[in-house]
Amino acid sequence: MTTDTNALTLDMLKFAGLLRLISQPQLAQNYESLAVELRSEPSDEAVEDARHWVRTTLRGGAGGLGDQYVLKKDGSLDDVLDQEYQGLLQKLSGFAYGGEAPASPLLKQMGSSMSANGDTYFRQVEAPVRKGLFMRGRAMFEVMTAPGVTRLVTGGELGKALGYGPQRSRRDLQECQAAADRLFRAGRSDDWVHYSSAQVVSGESLRGLA
Repeated sequence: MTTDTNALTLDMLKFAGLLRLISQPQLAQNYESLAVELRSEPSDEAVEDARHWVRTTLRGGAGGLGDQYVLKKDGSLDDVLDQEYQGLLQKLSGFAYGGEAPASPLLKQMGSSMSANGDTYFRQVEAPVRKGLFMRGRAMFEVMTAPGVTRLVTGGELGKALGYGPQRSRRDLQECQAAADRLFRAGRSDDWVHYSSAQVVSGESLRGLA
């Protein structure tokens, strides 16, 4: 499936306008510049370069874009603009982690440097089962820190395995765990959750990075 660059660049320009409202003028300028470049050269390679750059801007953690809200001048939440911001953030995250365009040398490089870039993916593989008044078993997760490099951890070990610490956003971790739980309950055993964006990535896409 080919990326619709017209729709993508329009989203980038809208997002840039909202970034200025949350005091991110330089990042807004970068998004605008990228949108202009993509419109002038919408090649597969340019799209992959854009995908990689957008990923770097969406790193999670405290103070990340996922922790930002659009506020009114009086400091209260601007429901309309914040909803638009969150929607565009979700769409751009889908682009960044969706892998829609054909694989390029840049994607290969991303795969080989997954660990160095701090990219971590995980999925839930087991869940406790209620038997009478008691719960049997425990939640188990598979964590991938590099293409093909995985390990199983318990729910109690998950945060450490993902690199969660005091400097990271607890909200990110909770959203990621909720996404993994939804996938597990839906039987989507080949899908992974990216930490810390909570974006769902297919196993096929990750195998393409190896």
